[in-house]
Amino acid sequence: MTKSTFAEHCRELAQQFLQTAIVVDDEAFTAEDGSTVGPITAPGRRRPSPPVDEDDAAPRSGRHSLDTKAIIDGFASLGVICGAIGPTTPAMATIRQADIVVLDWLLKRDDPEYALTLLMDILTAEPDRNALRLVAFYTGEAELDRIRDHIVTELKAADLEPAVPDDATVTYGHGRIVLYAKPSVNLPRALQNRQVPEGELPQRLIEDFAGLTVGLLPSIALASLTAVRESAHVVLDTFRADLDPAFLAHRACLANPDEAEQHMVASIASELRSVMEYAVADEQPAGRTPITQWIGARTHASQGFKFGKRTLQLAEAVSLATDGLGATGSAKFWERNFERLSVGFGDRDGEALDERLAWIMASRTVYDTPPPRLWLGTVIARLSGRADENDELLICLRPRCDSVRLHGRTSFGFLPLVEPERGQVQLIVRSKGEYRRRGVGWDAAGWKVHAFDPSADADAVLAEKDPTSGRLAFEDAGGNRYEWLGEMKAEWAQRVASAFADNLSRPAVDDSEWLRRSANRR
Repeated sequence: MTKSTFAEHCRELAQQFLQTAIVVDDEAFTAEDGSTVGPITAPGRRRPSPPVDEDDAAPRSGRHSLDTKAIIDGFASLGVICGAIGPTTPAMATIRQADIVVLDWLLKRDDPEYALTLLMDILTAEPDRNALRLVAFYTGEAELDRIRDHIVTELKAADLEPAVPDDATVTYGHGRIVLYAKPSVNLPRALQNRQVPEGELPQRLIEDFAGLTVGLLPSIALASLTAVRESAHVVLDTFRADLDPAFLAHRACLANPDEAEQHMVASIASELRSVMEYAVADEQPAGRTPITQWIGARTHASQGFKFGKRTLQLAEAVSLATDGLGATGSAKFWERNFERLSVGFGDRDGEALDERLAWIMASRTVYDTPPPRLWLGTVIARLSGRADENDELLICLRPRCDSVRLHGRTSFGFLPLVEPERGQVQLIVRSKGEYRRRGVGWDAAGWKVHAFDPSADADAVLAEKDPTSGRLAFEDAGGNRYEWLGEMKAEWAQRVASAFADNLSRPAVDDSEWLRRSANRR
């Protein structure tokens, strides 16, 4: 069934994506027998934390009690698995695996400090700082504004830059914290819409989560990740244990047997990519209908969409987005003014948006563990150490297969990244919080060769975290430091290497100047 609004489209995708929720409350009970929810142990490889002293969880009564069965059943009716734990449980490992986290404000002896500690542990842990996360406080307290102010203070202290879009919501970076009151609470008139029975809370929380993912690109991501979640068991069945002998044979035949695992990772990634491509092609989460809804929902849709000196009405803008540059009969105009498209559709700094998307499409996400390697496609900045000098930007050209199994000092070749010129291979570099467009310099005068020693516990050159700045950096044999800025995707890095080889192999031919100039005019 076609969704009537873009928000409904995004909400349905969010509901399909969501799988788990967790409720942390020391007054949880089930409606049938009134029994309190007992401790559970979180699955996973992390070692559980020491249990909290049972004496610290003195139960409260009345407006603070919680009917967990109503919440669990409410989530279940929406296709989400929900569990409940008390504050005596080693909760962090469990909480981090949940899509939605529900906390009580007063845990352990009517003290909010424990809830705040849990909250900050969730938000400030290194793997979670950039996570798209929804945390809800479901409380028997009436002073939601005071709770909100407490949370804002904690987020500011952790440099999470909170914002308060309304009286019962706090946003920070990629996440959102929402406040709701239990049914027995008497709230001020302005906040009465935040009073929600347990059975209705899941619906509200799914709507809150969907609010974090309203957009065309989030829709593609949600549809892709939902397909991965639903197909995980199919992929596991493909890579079955009965293939272990063949895997060992493959490993034994490799020049570097340790690479066998990465070969399988690439194969698994290919399977998952097929799953995602099929799901997106089938659902079309950013197809014609969602695009039409998205454009129609823009605040300036009634005034038209301004692309420089040209203004398009709603139908024309939709046609441009769905059918391409030639849809309006002015393909040459749009080809010349394509850089205005993002501004016209978004009414914002279009160049900055284009740069961010270009960076995402060409760059590979690399995590701290294991640390990044220096090899083909690694982008670095040679740190000058002087405020009056700009850092030198370089991209590594040493093939990946030649950047491992190193047993001594090794030379690495680099090309400079310079101010872009027409005809150059260009890329976006993220440096010092900014996106910068750079061209790959072919001039031999700019080529660099620096020697590096492989890391002590590896056969490759690995980045190390600078103790002062906290940034990842390499150090060459001469003691010069190079900040790690990112890594291009393998196919993109290979494109740079191929272009470099083509440029290097240009034959010098004495051609007729008349013929050369004539060819450029026709």
